Order: sequence, then C-alpha cells, then structure tokens
Amino acid sequence: MKLKLTEAQEAALRAFLEASEDAEQLSAREYVVDLYDIEQPVSLDLVFVRGGVAVDGAAELKYDEEQDGWYMGRRLEDPDDVLAALNSAEALGE
Repeated sequence: MKLKLTEAQEAALRAFLEASEDAEQLSAREYVVDLYDIEQPVSLDLVFVRGGVAVDGAAELKYDEEQDGWYMGRRLEDPDDVLAALNSAEALGE
C-alpha cells in the first residue's frame, strides 16, 4: 500500500525515524520501525517513494508476558490504520 504524504509530512517522518531508537535504516529509502508507545503498538516496513511512502509490511505487535517478548499480530492492510498509528506516534509532525 502507498501513503500519500505532503513534503512536510515526509520530512517529519524521516526525522522521526532517524531519531527513533526503535527504527532501523535498511537503505537510503527504507526503514523498519516498531512503534511501542502507542495504544496499539505496530511494526512497519516503510519505503520512501515519489509522492509518499510505500508500506511494504505492517502488523500489530502483541506482548507475551510469559515469554517476556513481542510478537507479530494481525496484519494491517488498511492505509488509514497505518496513518492512525503514525499520527498516534506523532511521526508526521503537525
């Protein structure tokens, strides 16, 4: 799926990803990030493309207390769910 973002949103997202301890830059355009500090944590694979960001993978994160670790839950397939997660994390600026 592709998220259409403004230039300001793209710049804010890139700055957020570069500053996040939970983001890893895989290439000049691709990042993987886990957003743990929102109501429903998610894991995202984001690729900056012309006119927005391609979401190569998105899933809810679930925590298993017994195993003391996170695991992938339901896949996110609706762009609105991904945008909501990014907005909750304040990753797109104002």
